[in-house]
Amino acid sequence: MHTTPPAPQTRVPMSRIYLFALIELAALGALVTPLVVSLSLKVLQLVPETEKEGALGLVTALGALAALVANPIFGHLSDRTSSRFGRRRPWLIGGVIGGVAAAALIAVAPSIPVLVVAWVLSQAAYNATLASLSALLADQVPEEQRAKASGIFGAIGFLGLVPAMLVAALFASNLTVVVLAMPIVAVVIVVVVCLAIPDPPVERSDGEHGSVGQVFRAFLFNPAKAPMFTLVWVQRATMQFGYTVVSTFGLFYLMIRLNMEQVAAASLTSAATLAGAALNVVAAFACGYLASRRGNYGPFIVGSALLMGLSLLLKAFTQDLSVFWVSTLLAGFALGAYYAVDLALAMRTLPAGEEGKYLGIFNVAKTLPQSIAPAIAPLVVLIGGSDPVAGGDKNYTALYLVAAVAVLASLLTLPGLRRVLRRDVYDAGRADAAAAALKEEVA
Repeated sequence: MHTTPPAPQTRVPMSRIYLFALIELAALGALVTPLVVSLSLKVLQLVPETEKEGALGLVTALGALAALVANPIFGHLSDRTSSRFGRRRPWLIGGVIGGVAAAALIAVAPSIPVLVVAWVLSQAAYNATLASLSALLADQVPEEQRAKASGIFGAIGFLGLVPAMLVAALFASNLTVVVLAMPIVAVVIVVVVCLAIPDPPVERSDGEHGSVGQVFRAFLFNPAKAPMFTLVWVQRATMQFGYTVVSTFGLFYLMIRLNMEQVAAASLTSAATLAGAALNVVAAFACGYLASRRGNYGPFIVGSALLMGLSLLLKAFTQDLSVFWVSTLLAGFALGAYYAVDLALAMRTLPAGEEGKYLGIFNVAKTLPQSIAPAIAPLVVLIGGSDPVAGGDKNYTALYLVAAVAVLASLLTLPGLRRVLRRDVYDAGRADAAAAALKEEVA
């Protein structure tokens, strides 16, 4: 049977948490750069102008599917790794090395099928790093510091866009540099950080390697086995769904509701996205520190869901530019406030010995809505006929209302999370469970 290390009790230096976050920044930067520019440029090299949308959609969709599967699988594998180099470090480093190899294949890909293979490999590689990193947080960061860590990682998720945009701007004329720069930087950063952080090996009994079937079942879980984890997963997926609707359809909102030209709308959408991301970073840092001091995550979850719902309702019923700005900024702040506690809350619900697997599944709650929202939106905007605010044959009021209802309905999960929302209640529950286990062992 797997020997699970005890839950971390000793506070770690904040410098170590920032080193963990540096791994996140490097891996996300390497993963986001192709999505920002290089995949589009590569597709334009390989197919006629008229086929670019379909080709890029195919590449990114299959890559997203690879990410959904890879994250929990590699988290599961890292739980069961017993090398002298540690449980998580082999996957942290192996992931970014695989990412460089995949980037090289992207650079030289002669056709769309090869580009698909390269992007699928890239997604799988970097998700191995990200899944192992989340598990490393659960291994080493104690309960009273997890909200701070959650806030830092929530902010880093948006800061990861910065190096990607810089590389794309500075080397736009050299596709090879754009493709390879961030993956090479990621290897250097992750290797150096891994040499500086502890990751003690964990003993494992013979025969615990598990079957191939167990590995591929790593992205499945029984909600009845971890009911509170399931509720937190639903919370995260719903908040991400709401934000995806706000951010993804901002361009169309400006064109339909404000009658703006495409170029002007695209420029304004980019500015609004950056402003929302900046507020996300501020909220994640600030609320992470506040939540860590209070130990009560309930107010942050309620507040962030209410703000996100308000943002969606504002867009549903108005066609004013100032309302567009208010809505975008509210959504950015709301998601940042939620990211300040969501990872910390999830770590209170993880089954012992399966931290990597379940945190990998938890990461799916962030990525899956980014695929689902654009997929169902074309169906939702057909509900009820024309838009009651701006007219036309696409009902954007219905889209924002559906998203708002989903976000606000997620608050119904809170009664089921009472035992983990507050640190004092959570600690008392852990103490009772430990005492019961000891009593059973003595008996």
